[in-house]
Amino acid sequence: MPIQKNQLHRLMRIAALLKENRYPNSKTLIEEFRRISLEEGLEIDCVKKTVLRDMKLLETEFGCPLAFDRAQNGYYLKHHGWDFIAPALLDENEMIASVIGARIAEEIFPAPVKNRIRNAVDALLQQNNPDFLDTANLRSLFILSGLYIDLNATVFLTVFTGWQERRRIKIFYEDYAGNVTSRYFEPHTLVFYQNNWYTKGLCLLKKAPRTFSLSRIKRAEITSIKFEPDKEIIRSVNTDDFLGFQKIKNVKLQISDHVKEKLLVSPLHSKQKFFQNGTVVIPAVSKETLFPFLLSFRGEAVLLKPENLREEIKAELEKMLSDYQ
Repeated sequence: MPIQKNQLHRLMRIAALLKENRYPNSKTLIEEFRRISLEEGLEIDCVKKTVLRDMKLLETEFGCPLAFDRAQNGYYLKHHGWDFIAPALLDENEMIASVIGARIAEEIFPAPVKNRIRNAVDALLQQNNPDFLDTANLRSLFILSGLYIDLNATVFLTVFTGWQERRRIKIFYEDYAGNVTSRYFEPHTLVFYQNNWYTKGLCLLKKAPRTFSLSRIKRAEITSIKFEPDKEIIRSVNTDDFLGFQKIKNVKLQISDHVKEKLLVSPLHSKQKFFQNGTVVIPAVSKETLFPFLLSFRGEAVLLKPENLREEIKAELEKMLSDYQ
């Protein structure tokens, strides 16, 4: 049966949510389609009857092994060997998103993951030939914050597979002192942060959440043991407290207009607060982040409070000065 473009967009989104084990139901799908309609301008907003008809169409026309999990209150795939094969209906905006995504992937992912993404986009380009894809455009697209650390491709792929397939891995991790320990680890998240890849998940050795830099994993092995993603661990990944350094609370700085502009673009905390007297209060920030920040602005950002931290950085500056005398 012929499928309209808006219906195909809904079917593709439903299939993606099923593949991602998101357990969609009528209510969550209606909310998702409404969000997409508002944010992306796609006319796929619909009612419950339409959603149920789409789900039935996936079963009857596309052989989707659909089932409903009452505990999760949502639909799932009885097996993941199913693929949603549908005609590609990509407009220019969608092709731009795909090409830019592949371009970014080439800079932040190591092989072979970046190759997979590149090959997928190349397959799309064989069926679509948008006008914007001329040589000048591609050569003028720069990604200056990329992956500069030389990651072990085998290690990255093992961690990536563990995260993707929700399988426990065994890692051999080197700490800052050069000591290597082996431990079993559940990679609940995969994070690209400050030009490096990290994974945060459950460390079975410490029986607690831990964050590991992939550049410090010397070897990794995949296991057959599955795990369920921990929502608390996933929610804990944010720019305010990702690496878990000890935080200093209520830090007050005197800053110039130049520094304010920088903080608006790259905040030290998501809830930092600016005042008309040229000060800013940072709810919480680590010394590992704050000290380099203050030094980088050479007096345009001055620490006012807390007093004990002010004395500490003063001592650090005096030590640095003595090194140059």
